[in-house]
Amino acid sequence: MRGEIGSLIRAASLGAATAQERVRTVFTDDFQTSRQWKMFLDRYIPAGNVLSLLNRVGSFWEVENFQALYIAAWIYHPVEKGSYMLKLESARQYANVREAYDRLMRSGELQPRISSHLGKKGASAHQGWNFLRGYKELLIQMEGEQGGSPYLFLKCEGHPMEGVVSTAKHVFSWGVKTVTGAGATASAALHDLATDSSNVELRAAENFGGAYKSLLKELKLEGKRVTVADVVDRLWSACGFRQGIPANVKGDTRLLGQFMLGPQGCIRVFEMQRDQLRRNKINFTPEAAQELRKLAERMTAASVSHPNQHYHEIRMTAADLNTALAVFDRYTN
Repeated sequence: MRGEIGSLIRAASLGAATAQERVRTVFTDDFQTSRQWKMFLDRYIPAGNVLSLLNRVGSFWEVENFQALYIAAWIYHPVEKGSYMLKLESARQYANVREAYDRLMRSGELQPRISSHLGKKGASAHQGWNFLRGYKELLIQMEGEQGGSPYLFLKCEGHPMEGVVSTAKHVFSWGVKTVTGAGATASAALHDLATDSSNVELRAAENFGGAYKSLLKELKLEGKRVTVADVVDRLWSACGFRQGIPANVKGDTRLLGQFMLGPQGCIRVFEMQRDQLRRNKINFTPEAAQELRKLAERMTAASVSHPNQHYHEIRMTAADLNTALAVFDRYTN
């Protein structure tokens, strides 16, 4: 995590056979050597400074800048399947990214695309996308605008939604995800790397897993934008407590995560109040408790607080990506 994937690229460049096989099967031909990684990143994230890119006016952006942000996010927190949300921390950053997104949509360099994620409307940056083997689509969405906390959402998909065949493959993967909580495997090599390596996570996405969906149903919470705070707040009320959770806790992911964890945390309270929850037709199972613990741990592990967390999406800042790129660069130089 956080740039350490560079150790794999370095080992491959030094001739380690296992590392070379990993790199060959996980990444496309354009990302086989340290030099190739460096050339792409230096061109589209100059000087490894994501903050400078976000502060660049939208008229200077290319599709590849969005693609480079995904690669930087992947370097920060590699996943087999996952969603990234890059916090746009100033009005200037948001205006620049929004301008770039809109301009590239108008020019056709980004294509409008329906989505099963969050706002359900995004753009495809699949043209020229060539990073992970088996993944031919880069989905981009602008999220959090109405709430005043904008994020750039980035997700890699197996198939773009263009043409009958590729759309059918995408729909098949979506169907698998609906049933199992995880999409179809697009790259067996990446799946194996995520299984074997502590540097790559198998799944970290905002779309809810099966057990979590069941809990949401019992809590009568609907929609893809349900947050962890919504779940905790509904459980707290169902326990019969008159005093609600403070607003500043609900609106701060790190504070909320801390509130949830530990022997005095609310997850433990929910476990102790299982009978009361059951009277309200909520079955707070050990699996539900574990789901919430994992979410709390993800939120408290973040470098900064965020206003909300939907599920296991990876939320990050430009500073997070810059730090990871610096670590990666030390391995690959």
